[in-house]
Amino acid sequence: MLSVSLVNAHLRRILLLLLAAGLFPARRAGAQADAQESPGPRQGLSLGGRAAYYRPNGAEHGDVAEGAQLRLHFARAWALEGSADLRHDVFGGTKVDVIPVQLSLMAYILPSGYSIFPYLLAGGGWYYTHVGAPLNHSLIRFGPHAGAGVEFFLSNAWSLDTSFRYLWTADINSQDPAHPAGQNFSDKGFMLTGALNYNF
Repeated sequence: MLSVSLVNAHLRRILLLLLAAGLFPARRAGAQADAQESPGPRQGLSLGGRAAYYRPNGAEHGDVAEGAQLRLHFARAWALEGSADLRHDVFGGTKVDVIPVQLSLMAYILPSGYSIFPYLLAGGGWYYTHVGAPLNHSLIRFGPHAGAGVEFFLSNAWSLDTSFRYLWTADINSQDPAHPAGQNFSDKGFMLTGALNYNF
């Protein structure tokens, strides 16, 4: 004959198993709801101010520039980014001001449910270029770029991101009395960015 304490122990185990079985779907549904509400890329717009470091191959040194970026997230994994910066370079003693306007397609490579989202990017840019004295002339150049980055979501509204991209920008041609046949400066190089974004 089973003792009362042993029967009570069995009943407690059965009740705990039934309770656990009943809670499992609820826990799973709650986790799915949390994943849907968790910070991360979502459809809509984001706008950010950013700092960028450019290091063209032909420049005497790199330069820190300021700029802005606007992203259109048309799916959780895909976005289009438009950006503009203002940079100042020195090529062979000649000062050159460049305003890069870039358009990039971004692909986020992790599913939702995380706070950190790495991405790949590729696109093209139009580079308004003003070559200083003694030439004082302007031109618009084009070049593709590709790279990668990571975006960290502080909340549903705010995120930080950083990126690396390599630029295949057309060369800058300089012609002055010292170089009547002209000379080319390579503007290919890399770019690092850091931005604070607000997600609408």
